[in-house]
Amino acid sequence: MVAAYENSKWEPIKWENDMHCAVKIPDKNQWRRGQIIRMVTDTLVEVLLYDVGVELVVNITCLRELQENLRTIGRLSLECALVDIRPTGGSDKWTATACDCLSLYLTGAVATIILQVCSEENNTTWPLPVKIFCRDEKGERVDVSKYLIKKGLALRERRIKKLSNSQSSSEKSLEISLEQEDSMVTKINFDPDKKAADVIKVSEFQQKIPKPRTTGCYKPPAIPNMKVFEAIVSCIGDDGTIFVVPKLSEFELIKMMNEIQSNLKCLGLLEPYFWKKGEACAVRGSDTMWYRGKVMEVVGGTIKVQYLDHGFTEKIPQCHLYPILLYPDTPQFCIPCQLCNTKPVGNVWQPDAVELLQELLSKREVEIHIMKLTEYNKKYEDERWEIRFEELLLSETETPILPPYLPSSLPPPEELYAVQVKHVVSPNEVYICLDSVESCNLFNQHSDTDDSGVSWESESESLNEALRRFNKNVETFPPLTDFRTEMPCLAEYDDGLWYRAKIVSVKEFNPLAVLVQFVDYGSTEKLTINRLRQIPLHLMQYPARAIKVLLAGFKPPLRDPGKTRIPYCPKWSMEALWAMIDCLQGKQLYASSMAQAPEQIVTLYEDEQYPVHMSLVEMGLADRDE
Repeated sequence: MVAAYENSKWEPIKWENDMHCAVKIPDKNQWRRGQIIRMVTDTLVEVLLYDVGVELVVNITCLRELQENLRTIGRLSLECALVDIRPTGGSDKWTATACDCLSLYLTGAVATIILQVCSEENNTTWPLPVKIFCRDEKGERVDVSKYLIKKGLALRERRIKKLSNSQSSSEKSLEISLEQEDSMVTKINFDPDKKAADVIKVSEFQQKIPKPRTTGCYKPPAIPNMKVFEAIVSCIGDDGTIFVVPKLSEFELIKMMNEIQSNLKCLGLLEPYFWKKGEACAVRGSDTMWYRGKVMEVVGGTIKVQYLDHGFTEKIPQCHLYPILLYPDTPQFCIPCQLCNTKPVGNVWQPDAVELLQELLSKREVEIHIMKLTEYNKKYEDERWEIRFEELLLSETETPILPPYLPSSLPPPEELYAVQVKHVVSPNEVYICLDSVESCNLFNQHSDTDDSGVSWESESESLNEALRRFNKNVETFPPLTDFRTEMPCLAEYDDGLWYRAKIVSVKEFNPLAVLVQFVDYGSTEKLTINRLRQIPLHLMQYPARAIKVLLAGFKPPLRDPGKTRIPYCPKWSMEALWAMIDCLQGKQLYASSMAQAPEQIVTLYEDEQYPVHMSLVEMGLADRDE
């Protein structure tokens, strides 16, 4: 097909239903024989790739007239239908769940297909009535039809055989015997590496479904009888729990996992099973391996489980769980630990802190120091520990802990004062700094709204001078190694100069990238750590110049359809955002405070009397907010 059509050019042809054609698979260098099912539009056609049984919609430019020598070859795929079953729900349409289940277990599998056509019957039935058997993970042969019935995805429908005149004319169900010698029995191998088909004996099929065993609980982890021991960090939980596997137990864990994979083979539950929180089980993970697990939460058709010997948690379908205890006499290998005398900010582990722990500790060999044994904990079923990672605390890599920047304050309410807008978050949320008549531009600052730079009050000249002086030898400052939230630092902006900033969060780990906010401007940027430096203590004496304020007097319009929204603030349109930036850019503005707690709220004026938001109201991009 590729040789015949690789260099072919598209020619206009009037395509009609049932016409044969050559189809180029979009985004792939493949050509397939196909047959047109229907014309979707003038340029789109739904075709059946009858050699693989796939239906898809393609552009007519992907079609070519099928050459005569390619039409003489018969179809390479067979259309089959399972017999003796019908869809649930009283409909003749199969549910998406049933189709997904069939696709999951049959796609790419080696299956045995038995044609259900007797010698005296018409053997041209299409699609072919069949029974399909495939091997489960235990090596047992499973009837797919019965499996669907057991899963509640199909109902049994027995075929009716006509009786002779000497027998009763009433209907009598007939199950076709697998031993019937005049049946057509064919084994079809769907493995692409094994094309051959051969005739086999069918009497060997006898379904054996392993029944679930009553489960109990796995034993809690065995704590090493020593104050200090080496371990490997398996994972970090969302709540800051550090899961470790002692080095002494590593070989035993590998041995047990190998034995589990060799001995546990099953397809899944064939009868409904009601899982309960805390129930022990066997779990087939996303890597297709079996693990010892425990149910953490039942959410609809999925279950949140924990891999007890590794610490991970994951949401998986119910069909990947099995109510059986694996090695019940062997304690769990994974020990949940917590850092001793360490509490997260706000008493809750934030995502960026957890991500940092994952980057520092995951899959690392660490030394565990037992600091304190706690009472039995139902959540973790274990004691708590302290983990020390000494090389992270070397003096040359330590960043001094600095207090947060001093905030700037606004004049009292109802007083009119000059300001400059330095960063626009949304039409009614901006960062401003105080301005004065004596301002000058001693440093090449950046701004969202003023391309010429930013001016400061006369008393802040020393800050500009200090920044200019430190920029000359910034390469001599130590790199930043402490990335906690609100950590002060120097950060390099796009203009190549360094400005005062603070850490917002850790965004990426490979390479490590941090979201910072420039405290004198309000803007944020994601930077790699080579663009961050420890800030000199001298620069901490100046308050942060950028002040976050909300603008009063207007609100998002009630009707604003069809406009592109701001992704992080969908109540406002992008058009309103750009219009507000135009209203603020390069203008002398004045502000009057309306409220200072819990948030700073101001009204911005142009020429000391005209509110800047009136332009948005007049354009229909905002409504007045009295």
